[in-house]
Amino acid sequence: MLLPIALLCACNPPDVTDETLPTYSEIDQPEVGTDVLTFRGRVPKNLIFLSIDTFRKDHVGIHGSLGLTPFIDSIAQQGVVLDNHSQCSNWTYGSTTCTLAGRTNIERGQLPRLNGNDQSRTKVAPGTPFLATWLGEVGFFSGLVSANDWLSPNWGNTQGYDRFAKPGGNALTVRDKGMEIIREGVAKGIADKWFLHMHFMEPHASYDPPSANIVGLEDLAPWPEDLTDRPTHYDARDEWPTMPAADQALLEQHLRLLYAGEIRTIDERLETIWKDLDNQGYLNDTLVVIWNDHGEQFWEHGQQTHAYDLYGEENDGFAIFWSRNIEPKRYSGPTSTIDLVPTLLDLYGIEMPSEVTGYPLGTAPAGRPIFAEALARRGGVQTVTVDGWKMQYTWSGKVEVYDRNTDPRETVDLYSPTDPKTLELWALIKPQAEAMATLVVDGSPSPVFPPELP
Repeated sequence: MLLPIALLCACNPPDVTDETLPTYSEIDQPEVGTDVLTFRGRVPKNLIFLSIDTFRKDHVGIHGSLGLTPFIDSIAQQGVVLDNHSQCSNWTYGSTTCTLAGRTNIERGQLPRLNGNDQSRTKVAPGTPFLATWLGEVGFFSGLVSANDWLSPNWGNTQGYDRFAKPGGNALTVRDKGMEIIREGVAKGIADKWFLHMHFMEPHASYDPPSANIVGLEDLAPWPEDLTDRPTHYDARDEWPTMPAADQALLEQHLRLLYAGEIRTIDERLETIWKDLDNQGYLNDTLVVIWNDHGEQFWEHGQQTHAYDLYGEENDGFAIFWSRNIEPKRYSGPTSTIDLVPTLLDLYGIEMPSEVTGYPLGTAPAGRPIFAEALARRGGVQTVTVDGWKMQYTWSGKVEVYDRNTDPRETVDLYSPTDPKTLELWALIKPQAEAMATLVVDGSPSPVFPPELP
């Protein structure tokens, strides 16, 4: 049963030290695991998820060139990096739900909806299994601390966790609650192994980083309003299409600098959190997975923030696996965030549930289609990607095709209703649209299919 943080033990159990948890020596030990995730000695006993809201993939140093994330980059160099990774949606409720379920929301049979009323914005059905459910069945004690209400019991996507907390504040507050939960589990002997998931809101809008992390603002003409105020930011974003070109450019520059400051800030706070976990011994026998729930657009395709479209700015994912005994590598095969759950179940020797449709890393068949979907700010939108070719279909009837092998930023639309590649991708995405439409309740527009396509 999920229990609120208020019911946790009020005592202050002693910190776990390096003397109470095993460490891995540098001596040669046998390799275990999989082709993608290989460990020396054994698969780490415990698991930590560090999921980060609204974090663009190309703002991570290992996937870009902005130099904003020296700490994350250092962890990536010691771990396994997924280079060709996709999220399954473009906003938190949709993306965290399909990630933690190991299957798309369409396959799960319930559609997270951003806009609408209480009847149309349904929550996940009770009894739906998630990663924490399956880990709990084999003895894991688990806790989730989320700074975003879209990942909370209010929406049903936290089922399976033994403890839940939603503190106000930044990543360091999330850390405090997370360490309190695990300290309770270890000190009271609730379980021999544990799973801690911490979800951080930096760098979600509005962007309000510490001033020391805002670099270059002094070189810009001032913006007349306070963009660190969320309503002001959103109002400016919505007014952008009618602004003069010079104002559009200036607004974009200001928001990009503020967002970069948020990225610097979460990188610094993750380093602090990491040191705290390490000092108390929580990293000694633990696999850590760092991942984003979606990205952020800066008008590359006409919008700003997220939950609009499934272009790469919003939909590209990243994932990093780290442990003291992992064999570092970069994996370039196409992966989806729904692959995280089956990968971990496979590592821990847990029988694969029939509901899970993702693949353990390295086992997906050649030519596997990777799907994403959202019912958000502009209604229904869906994508399918096969071998780097991506189709995006919006329910208004617009279809786009991009070859991300040569055009990773999706700038050249190759859609042609008679092209074999278009027809191949359409044959995959149309059934998904039809299935998604059956999940919509209370009056959202139905998908419009282009008459020129079968």
